[in-house]
Amino acid sequence: MKVSAALPPAAAGPAVGCLFETLPFGAFIGAVLGGAITSLASRLWSKRHLSNATVTHADTPAHRALMDACPHFSEPYDAVDVLRNRHACTIVASLLRENLPIEYQREVLRMPDGGHVTLDWPIAVPQYPGEDDVKNTMASLGAVVVNDDARQRAEERTAKRERERMDDIIAQLQYGASAKTKNGRFESVGGAGDSASSPDGVPGVIGVAGGGGAGGCGSGGTGCDVDFDALTPPFRRAIPDQGRTVTRKRLAEHWRTIPDDAPVLILMSGIAGGSHDKYLKHFMRRAARCGYRCVAFNCRGTANSPLTTPQFYSASFTGDVRAVVDEIHGRWPEAKLFAVGWSLGANILTNFLGEEGESAKLHGAVAMCNPFDLNACDEALQNGFFGTVYSRAMAKNMRALFAPHEHLFQGLPNYDNALVANAKTVRDFDEAVTRVTFGFDSVDAYYDASSSKLAIENVSIPLLVVQAKDDPIAVSDAVPREVIEKKTTPGCVVLVETESGGHLGWTAGSEAPFGSPWPDVGAMQFFEACRRGVGATIGNQSDGQSAGRVDEADADAEVERRAEVEADVAVEAPAR
Repeated sequence: MKVSAALPPAAAGPAVGCLFETLPFGAFIGAVLGGAITSLASRLWSKRHLSNATVTHADTPAHRALMDACPHFSEPYDAVDVLRNRHACTIVASLLRENLPIEYQREVLRMPDGGHVTLDWPIAVPQYPGEDDVKNTMASLGAVVVNDDARQRAEERTAKRERERMDDIIAQLQYGASAKTKNGRFESVGGAGDSASSPDGVPGVIGVAGGGGAGGCGSGGTGCDVDFDALTPPFRRAIPDQGRTVTRKRLAEHWRTIPDDAPVLILMSGIAGGSHDKYLKHFMRRAARCGYRCVAFNCRGTANSPLTTPQFYSASFTGDVRAVVDEIHGRWPEAKLFAVGWSLGANILTNFLGEEGESAKLHGAVAMCNPFDLNACDEALQNGFFGTVYSRAMAKNMRALFAPHEHLFQGLPNYDNALVANAKTVRDFDEAVTRVTFGFDSVDAYYDASSSKLAIENVSIPLLVVQAKDDPIAVSDAVPREVIEKKTTPGCVVLVETESGGHLGWTAGSEAPFGSPWPDVGAMQFFEACRRGVGATIGNQSDGQSAGRVDEADADAEVERRAEVEADVAVEAPAR
């Protein structure tokens, strides 16, 4: 079924006009060409193909309650018709999706084994067009709205001294020994009035450029465990430039603009990705404008993060996620924690939830484009032209991330630098690096042990899984539908599948084709439902089971209570 949808005003005319502004009749030519391009684009993007998403879950009142609170997934999936091809959707969305100008402050967090991950905290998130017009409505419905005035005042209080101090810290991280290092190791330097016991109001004992308590890479900690003097050029730059690394006071001022009990959302990107990924930024904006305290979690060595030990990330290694969740929970113990992951990040997140079981500190999670069965997905990448293209592109990104740190891996058993240099596909890279550093006998053994389909049974919190049936990377055959459908307790696991969408594409909805992916609205509704406790008071036994069945009146009362969620405009972006 095809329909036409109204599009937001295009800017093609003015853009093309600028190309001709120095020529005779330039404005006229630009206007004509711009109008033609706008008209063509409008025709292409306005034709939509409607289909219904397939929803799979156990037949229990709790599952139904959660999905009733996510009305977006009951609406038609109105895909841009010209981008229904899975490869077109994947590639166009990757290249042309709007790159939101989000400003981050970076925190370097030391892990128990001496490695480091980075947390990027957004301190400046762009508004949606027309957002000011709905803020009063959002507040009247009880939604937490962003205090832009308070954030602006916090920005104005950022002192020049902090920036100069940060420049010196970055230099220490890069080059080591200086007047402010001890035995070639970085030690945090406090400003006037600073002390380890009073870190300028920052929750938890985190430092100028890091955190993690007494072992952190900062105030009160033992410092980054890297012997810079032992490194010879060019390896002194093994820790790359951190750019606008976190300044303690600035981040503390930003945190004060958000209530201590505000929900926290951890965002986990896909393979070789990070806080710069466009799809992550779009979801971050949506959650931040809804009052969530957001943070992008960057795996070791990704997103220009330091790699200080001979260990990269993997699809099965969840230790860093656990440390980050524990750290954030310790800082804001009254806040509810949530997480969203895409692609490999979704696989890691699902594995983490399965390992944590009923001890999980998260209150809800969303996994999008989860590969689930890595061997099945690897087989798809090895077959066909586009599979080769995707695999080679991902392998190229992984080699680029690995190259600055290659010297750290020299001397490891079974490590061969030549294999890394010649790694053309993801499987080649995993053979050369991942399986070696994590102790697997073969790549197939690594893929088997790391596939998150094995973790679903042990997930004990609400988990929303969103997949595209035509995904060329996280293939449909890998999705454990039967396991999800039969899982009644503990935890509510729900699977939503769209007919098209490619890999991380989903060019449908009011923001298509260059705005946020279609599932984002429904995922935000899911988080809001979890935050409000929708379904938590309803039994998880299926209707066919007598034990623990819920009285119909209780179920009706729960449905009425959820009406507020369905009407909450905080999860919907204002139409462009």
